[in-house]
Amino acid sequence: MFHRKLLLAALLLLPGAVHATDLPQLKLYGFINAELEWARAIGGPTPYTSRVRLADGNSRLGIFGSYDITPNTQFNVQLEGFLNNFEQGGINDLGQTATLESRNTYVAVLDKRFGQLIAGYYDNAYRALVGTGANSGGNIGLTELGLDLFNNTTAGVSGGFTSLFGRGEARLKNSIHYRSPDWFGLRVSASYGLDETMENGGRRDHISAAALYSFHGFKLGVGYDHQANTGIDSDALFRGQGMNTIGVNDVSTNYYKVIASYLFPTGTYLGAGYERSVYGFANFIPPVQGVIVTPLTSGTMSQGGAMVSAAQRLGPDLTFMASYGKLGGLSNAIVGNGADYAATQISLGAKYAMTDAFMVYVYFTRIDNQPQQNLNLGAPIFSNNNGTGGAYLAPGDKPTAGGLGMIARF
Repeated sequence: MFHRKLLLAALLLLPGAVHATDLPQLKLYGFINAELEWARAIGGPTPYTSRVRLADGNSRLGIFGSYDITPNTQFNVQLEGFLNNFEQGGINDLGQTATLESRNTYVAVLDKRFGQLIAGYYDNAYRALVGTGANSGGNIGLTELGLDLFNNTTAGVSGGFTSLFGRGEARLKNSIHYRSPDWFGLRVSASYGLDETMENGGRRDHISAAALYSFHGFKLGVGYDHQANTGIDSDALFRGQGMNTIGVNDVSTNYYKVIASYLFPTGTYLGAGYERSVYGFANFIPPVQGVIVTPLTSGTMSQGGAMVSAAQRLGPDLTFMASYGKLGGLSNAIVGNGADYAATQISLGAKYAMTDAFMVYVYFTRIDNQPQQNLNLGAPIFSNNNGTGGAYLAPGDKPTAGGLGMIARF
């Protein structure tokens, strides 16, 4: 009901600023992506045993509206929903029950001369402009070649903190964004997410900036993401639940990324990326005899990650794909050995476009987590507390999956 009211209000307000009887041009879009696969995660203290499952590859449904004000300026409105685990009847492995969950939903003004200003719930610049999906930004499934060739599948290598690469990519609530027009192949973007909840009394504002240069088939991008009053959950590390970020006052977490790719006229695609992650932390020192006040120590831990990908098109319909990524050790680790936080991932597969709207694909992926690391699959699996909001994959478990997928776009 809320989504319908929001869309109706947006459609009524935007054209009403010019002519009350005019309506914007509307487009319905989306895709359903289902994967039948075998998966397991063994090697850690609580393994996820072998099983066959049906997984959802980030299926979504959206409505996009545009209204031309002048030859150079238009209003945009988008209402997008994520079909939250449609294959499980809307209840996923975290116990979330919403079948239609909000994704990129916003209002915007676009000017061909000055760029686009967006307000709402939207991907940060670190993801939207220099992400690892198609065309070095966004995440639109397997329709185009991008650095993460398996974007929106179980075999995906990037897209958030539990992924090997693109760990600073996020969707920002209460946010504003700017994206420039194309200046001789160069585009820049910036995002600011305002924190209204002030968890633990600190504002967890989110700032991102990115730049992308494109020249024919070549792309080169850089990105930066800053998360204020955010750090590693030290308690979870000590409990053996792996790495996660939470609200931590007076520290910050920052990400730096550079990506490059080239699509040859022969249909060969090559891509590479490097990302540096700097995590803040605050940790209470356990009390010792004779000490009344337990001091709080804070600092940073850092980690580097890299990935490479290659694809070859054979004709207009068939494409073979491969990617490899490595997440390095954790410097200044507060729990265990830094080398125990490393991980690698390899993904192999092929896709075949039967029509412009329907594609089938096969894939295999394996993540080799070291004893303190818990990177997860694109369609995650959980070895502990499954079905609850506290579900997690045990550090040291090594997720492996392979299967067949079908994606229908509209």
